[in-house]
Amino acid sequence: MPRKQTEPVFSLPPVFVHEFAEQLPQAGEVNWGMDVFGVSALRSITDGGGIKVGVVDTGIDRSHPLLQNCADARSFVGDNNPNDRNGHGSHCSGTVFGTDGRIGVAPGAVGFHGKGLGDGGSGGSSLLDAIGWCLEQGCGVVSNSWGGGSLTAAAQKFYRECSDAGAWLIFAGGNSGPNTPNADNPGRSEWLINVAALNPNLTPASFSSAGDKLDTSGPGVDIWSCRPGGGFARMSGTSMATPFVAGLLALYRRALELRGLPIPKVPELRKLLFDRSTDTHTPGDDRRTGPGFLTPLLLSLGLTPLPPAVER
Repeated sequence: MPRKQTEPVFSLPPVFVHEFAEQLPQAGEVNWGMDVFGVSALRSITDGGGIKVGVVDTGIDRSHPLLQNCADARSFVGDNNPNDRNGHGSHCSGTVFGTDGRIGVAPGAVGFHGKGLGDGGSGGSSLLDAIGWCLEQGCGVVSNSWGGGSLTAAAQKFYRECSDAGAWLIFAGGNSGPNTPNADNPGRSEWLINVAALNPNLTPASFSSAGDKLDTSGPGVDIWSCRPGGGFARMSGTSMATPFVAGLLALYRRALELRGLPIPKVPELRKLLFDRSTDTHTPGDDRRTGPGFLTPLLLSLGLTPLPPAVER
């Protein structure tokens, strides 16, 4: 399994917190992305049961009612306590594998959380340690809602080794807005999947960074998920779009496994994202949303040759 190299300091992108709640509504949709992206199409094949997914972030509240499927959590920073004292890590974990299917995209998956960011939201080689640990646990998909630093040769080697090992590492594109010179590191690496954020009307979120290398887009505005202590928070950021895409790709990966089909490496997966995305914003591969966004209908083993019409 690939091992870490020395890395620059990375941090959380700014996150916009809108609301806290003690409980979710008793019925109906909570997160708009579930309906707009048609997640039920992949859940008709699998809810993620049988796949392991990882999140590398600020830690996790494993006592949260919707995070009981976290099989293990490990800290690589500070006092080696994987508890989430920030809130970001529990929110991202809930979006990937929270057991309420209204917020968790892959509610049947087995989750792992590597705490690579300290309570203040920064980390260095600890993040690569955490990714390596997730891969050692058998995670095929790992969500990473952090960025910054520089894309060094050592980092590129590490990410390529992860890709060669078959892992899909999903990264946030950053929240620096449309006038940034490029979307955030490390997602610019060709061995990673870089994610932009969308509004509910499928336009680019105002905060979402622009860049030449964006691979896909996900719901990133007004996203409900878990917060430490058993409650919930509604947040916005590419940090929120990234775990949604990670959950979606976890469902797809498990569907491939169940059908006995080969699992693509990251370069093949990136081509799939470009070939099967539904365009939004400006035509083609643009600097705000990349090639657009994926619906499970398009991911579901190529069941449709062309993108479906999108209702706005």
